[in-house]
Amino acid sequence: MSSGPNPQLFIPANACLSHQELTEGGFWTPSVSMVRFSPYPPQGYYRSLVGTPFWTLGRDQSCSIAFNDVTLSRQHALIFSTPLHEFYFTDLNSLNGSFVNEQRVLHPTGLHHGDRLKVGRLSMEFQLSSALEPFRPNATQKLVLMVQPSATQGKLWQELLIYQGVSVIWEKLTSSEDLSNCLDSYALHESRLPDLLLVEAETLNPNPYQFCRWCQEAYPSLKIVLTCRGRTEVLPSELKWAKAQGATDLLPAFREDNMLARVVDMVAQVNVVLKLLGSQELEQNTVATDFFSLLKDLKDESR
Repeated sequence: MSSGPNPQLFIPANACLSHQELTEGGFWTPSVSMVRFSPYPPQGYYRSLVGTPFWTLGRDQSCSIAFNDVTLSRQHALIFSTPLHEFYFTDLNSLNGSFVNEQRVLHPTGLHHGDRLKVGRLSMEFQLSSALEPFRPNATQKLVLMVQPSATQGKLWQELLIYQGVSVIWEKLTSSEDLSNCLDSYALHESRLPDLLLVEAETLNPNPYQFCRWCQEAYPSLKIVLTCRGRTEVLPSELKWAKAQGATDLLPAFREDNMLARVVDMVAQVNVVLKLLGSQELEQNTVATDFFSLLKDLKDESR
């Protein structure tokens, strides 16, 4: 007799919590794609709800799913199942409340596939399907760890790389120390390191090349591509210096003025990274057609 579909929680990759916080909380590493025309499921983090009839969520480390976040109560909410494989969600008298599909939970509420849950500032989706499994990059799929503070720059890089089959993890880091700790965490807890770092240089202040030198010693096989926000070009002397300091390449940021007219430049920049990864390069007409709506939306947002 079948035990029914497998329940799980899904948190989008652009959640308020970092990759490290989510993986330490027991969520699986990201699947591949957020891009609207990709064949893969949405990029995010997954936590299977199996092996016990109930799961507590909260700030206390004794909870089944715990995050050290001040918007969560120590014992915030509870998900539980019945012998008939029904699932319910209830609040545990939390300070900030618990919500299902934007409705505050005042009593145990039945869960259905696709229901949106919110506890504190953390949003997730309840999924109930044996077919839903996170897509894990295989040994041949390239993995990029990206640090881009600009939503526009990050979204462009993410979608264009994902379109070519590259897995992208977009981290919200603000210093060289944060990125160093993140890499050390990958080395300890993940099955593999990223193949390439795509990092906005301003996040590595005061000296991005100090980080490059450290990374070259600690992880010599890891490629580092720095981007320069606010710059429209990189001088040959600057590129030469960057490579001497351990960076693999130094690129200007995407021009955000009239992006629809800058497809050629955009393709050239993305292809630098794809070539370093040994991945198939983008074609100009692909970006001009498949990404037209994305470029238009980003252009409108930048006004």
